[in-house]
Amino acid sequence: MLAACASQTEQQQAAQMNKQVCDLPYTTYQATVTGHCQVPKAVLPQDIERDEMVLEMRPYEQIPEVFFYNKGLKYAAVTQEQPAPLVFSIAGTGGSYDGSKMRNLEKGFYQQGYHVISLSSPTFSNFIVNASTGEDHFPGFLEKDAEILYEVLEKTLAQVKAEKEIEVTEFYLTGYSLGGAHSAYLAKLDQERKQFNFKKVLLVNPPVSLYNSVSVLDGYLDIDDGDVAKRDRLNATFENIIDRFSDAYASMESASFTQDSIYQLFGQSNLTEDELKLLIGTSFRMSSAEMIYAIDTTFNYGAVIYKDHEISKYENNFHSFVRASRKGFLNYFDRAIVAHYTKEDPNLTRDELIERLSLKAIEDFLVQADNVSVVTNADDIILADGEVEYLQSVFKDRAKIFPQGGHCGNMDRKDFVAYINKYFAK
Repeated sequence: MLAACASQTEQQQAAQMNKQVCDLPYTTYQATVTGHCQVPKAVLPQDIERDEMVLEMRPYEQIPEVFFYNKGLKYAAVTQEQPAPLVFSIAGTGGSYDGSKMRNLEKGFYQQGYHVISLSSPTFSNFIVNASTGEDHFPGFLEKDAEILYEVLEKTLAQVKAEKEIEVTEFYLTGYSLGGAHSAYLAKLDQERKQFNFKKVLLVNPPVSLYNSVSVLDGYLDIDDGDVAKRDRLNATFENIIDRFSDAYASMESASFTQDSIYQLFGQSNLTEDELKLLIGTSFRMSSAEMIYAIDTTFNYGAVIYKDHEISKYENNFHSFVRASRKGFLNYFDRAIVAHYTKEDPNLTRDELIERLSLKAIEDFLVQADNVSVVTNADDIILADGEVEYLQSVFKDRAKIFPQGGHCGNMDRKDFVAYINKYFAK
């Protein structure tokens, strides 16, 4: 009787999931913010047992007092009782291990019988405060990010094995958005170091060029196109976004915001296409600002915080965060990444550095890496003209291109999850 009830409940859940989720007109921007809701969601477990883990990498006494809530590198582990493969999963730009996309990936992999270790992006404040190395590294420089991530993979695996007593049969790797690019660089690094010998690596909605993608997103904040009425309307929307963000920021103990959490503030709003673009640009700027603020506070660069000024945990630091938000990632790229690495290598040009922050820098590896595949959408907003075709030319039959979904907007949808399950099950 109980089994019959359970089966009926599952059928009802599946039927509910297969209903039309929303009546919004499809645009790539709507899909990016609210999800590709014209396509039914995948049926995933409602709740799974996941362990919130903390790894000490930087000694706690070296962490600024203002980050009292960030002591220890936080990540999640989902484990099976029996021996199983393990998937490392890496979040996108400014993304936390605990975000909705990461949780959905966990549920899908767990359902397929995998252990999972979920990690934040190297551009997320908790990662920066605990794992970033300071003067010789600026988050977003993919080669160095991969080296640090590789050490994190090794240490989190050792901790999970010790505390959860799991047996791992083989290793897999995935990441979405910037985490997809990080996965590509990690796969290359592992080919050299051979600590994991990843059986399969899947890049989900990765940027081809980090610089190109950031240029697109930063460009969404350029709202002065000569149409005064439109400009005033969008400025009002922008102020509303900032006001609501400020209220939410002030109510939180942690200044931890991801694009997901900002989208959720407006997910039910009936925004125009221009307003959706503005929201996407603003959310990216906010996550970039948190990254810049965390870097500056942790390593005393004097960019948005007075140099040698130690911020107490009781100090109101929103004004510093606002200063960081005015800089943006492109400003950070020129004044931090370019300045640092061209000083380190005077023969390195800005254009050469831009290419090093891309998949093109490791194209030779990706062309021959049979264990590395990519899945993305033809209308992904972070891909510049020609970059979908570039991915197809590099990965060939290892590339899966969905026609719609925006940027990561269909990751929890039935057909997308089915593809991921099939790919990892081969």
